[in-house]
Amino acid sequence: MTVALRHVTDVATRGDEVRIGVEALPAVQLPGTPGWLTGEPPRAQGVEVDMPNLPRELALPPVEPERFEVAVSLAGPRTARIVIARPGARVHREDPTWLGIVTDPRPEPADLAVEEDADAVTVCGPQVRVRVGRSPFTIQVDDRATGRTVLRTAERLRQVAGFPMAPPVLADASSTTLHLELATDEDVLGFGEQFGRLVKNGQKLVLRVEDALGTGTGMAYKPVPVWHSTLGCTGFLNTGAVVTADVGHTRPSVLGLTVADEAVDLYLTVGEDPRVRLADHTALTGRAPLPPLWAFGYWMGRCRYHSREEMLDVARGMREHAVPCDVLHLDPDWLVVDRLNTDFIWNTDRFGDRRGFVAALEELGCRLSVWELPYLDPASPRYAEAEANGYLVRRADGGTAAFVRGTPTPDGRPRALVDFTNAEARAWWQGMHEPFLDDGVAVFKTDFGEGLPDDVALADGTPPQHAHNLYPLRYNGAVSEVIGRHTGRAPLVWGRSGWAGSQRYPGQWGGDAESTVAGMQATVRGGLSYALSAPGFWSHDIGGFFGPELTPGLYVRWTQLGALSPLMRAHGLRPREPWEFGERALAVARDWIRLRYSLLPYLWQVAAESARNGWPVLRPLALEHPDDPVAPGLDGQFLLGSDLLVVPVFDDGL
Repeated sequence: MTVALRHVTDVATRGDEVRIGVEALPAVQLPGTPGWLTGEPPRAQGVEVDMPNLPRELALPPVEPERFEVAVSLAGPRTARIVIARPGARVHREDPTWLGIVTDPRPEPADLAVEEDADAVTVCGPQVRVRVGRSPFTIQVDDRATGRTVLRTAERLRQVAGFPMAPPVLADASSTTLHLELATDEDVLGFGEQFGRLVKNGQKLVLRVEDALGTGTGMAYKPVPVWHSTLGCTGFLNTGAVVTADVGHTRPSVLGLTVADEAVDLYLTVGEDPRVRLADHTALTGRAPLPPLWAFGYWMGRCRYHSREEMLDVARGMREHAVPCDVLHLDPDWLVVDRLNTDFIWNTDRFGDRRGFVAALEELGCRLSVWELPYLDPASPRYAEAEANGYLVRRADGGTAAFVRGTPTPDGRPRALVDFTNAEARAWWQGMHEPFLDDGVAVFKTDFGEGLPDDVALADGTPPQHAHNLYPLRYNGAVSEVIGRHTGRAPLVWGRSGWAGSQRYPGQWGGDAESTVAGMQATVRGGLSYALSAPGFWSHDIGGFFGPELTPGLYVRWTQLGALSPLMRAHGLRPREPWEFGERALAVARDWIRLRYSLLPYLWQVAAESARNGWPVLRPLALEHPDDPVAPGLDGQFLLGSDLLVVPVFDDGL
């Protein structure tokens, strides 16, 4: 049974939080026409009872009230937290950090004031004001500095007979939906690494971490339940559950947010400057540390280099062709069991002694990046150890879980997943990185992480509806943590999957783009969208990862884009070394790679600014120019820092 929140019943202030009791009533959706009704008298619900064609035989539900509680508090001068759930919901009992997304629930002090009158309960902070209407139940959020309403529930939006199309809050046994009214001049941006248009109006997005299998499938590696409104607010849903964001897709003037959980835990930050709002958001959820200087140089990779000599030849080729390079990346061939498995058993037949190999690369000026994923193959000698010690994710029925969806296993064997909520399993996984770090490995490419099944029982009791999307956050966090702790330097990974808070673990890349102009365009859009949701150090594979044979022209255009991106890495199924594309392409690409190195002082300055403030290095124009009404729609160009405008050429000719 679906219920609609309808009437405030009581108000209590408990320390720094206001608890508002709300009566919810069973609600039904009208058959064959948009609209919702409870069992209350139609006139009390705003229905136009004098309409001549009003349906006369409506099977209305009984008026059987159920209690909900809305908790309103402050997370800072500009940020309000609004939690909507039944009284016994876990979110009402837990600290805001319980899911591991929020790291500091109140980074800046703020005094809360409460005002009550016959119509509303109003909770005020220094700059944010939350007004909860009593009957009917509504929510309105204002920016006190400007007096502007930046968010309101959608109770005003009705169809011709007056039936409400989008009640403020609907809930059933498995989900909670918040309906917000979109203003006529409002654009919505964000929701993580989405590869479509930057302005999300008209789109319906399912925020579930997926092995997206490219940038053109409609899925996302790094969806994030964070969005920006051009009215002057940033929203953040503190959840690991799947979120469906219907941005004016079903109803043109409604932003519908459906959380596949018993609660909505919403943070709203107000302010005219989106950079200030991002700073507030990352103060809540963590900021990226400043990566080492060499990370901003040129990286080269291929899926796959098959031997030590092949990689050393590439490093020598960089010198011979006068192409500067700081990092060479090694995909799974360093493993003995090398298909969707990581057990940290180094393949000496292919790559010899690891420390000696790293030293040989260093003599040629290159550091080593090593691939991994959080899955174990039953064929691995370490599988039995992990299973016996309880290090692997279990299903709810007690069996060992296997990763699902996405890249298929080539042999049909299920791969198990490491349970990073188990402290011993986390330490075991981290400990296997330490010999690699001791031997000089500089970076781990934390690939995959999107495959946790839904029906799992994690060691720490994380509810299964939250577990899937939180898995990549915990996976990347475990690897980032051991790098920092063991080496004493700023950690650096190269992660594919992510969720809210993933900006804490730089860097990320845009996944497996197709080697086409469309793939390049989608990559830029994905980076811009991600920048507004998990700001930090994001990049992409120069040339795209797969698809049609990469033309010299597109390779050059993508290299130019890469040279003016936060991090610069060429990688793909086929060779990406500049000399593989002809003399002219080599000459042009080399010039742009050298330009990259000439920009290192600027990049270092921007990177430090970004790490300090919680801002992205790659910036949508709307972030720097929020007063320009044209800026939100410009998703074919961006700013690198505040001072360099980058306009990629989406073309494959040379």
